[in-house]
Amino acid sequence: MLDRIVGPDLTSTERIELAERVEGFTDRRVERYWKLMGVLNGRDPFPSQAPAFEWFAAALRAHA
Repeated sequence: MLDRIVGPDLTSTERIELAERVEGFTDRRVERYWKLMGVLNGRDPFPSQAPAFEWFAAALRAHA
């Protein structure tokens, strides 16, 4: 399934590097901050994306 998201030609090193970059965007505290900012600005809260990115990073590491 991971090969449907990233190319199968990605090396192990590239997969680890990509996982590290993705993990930088999975901080649930940052996501919560942006949800609260949206609420304060009259926007509906958006569904959490952190679990999907956590799965993605874990899958990259598992297939490195």
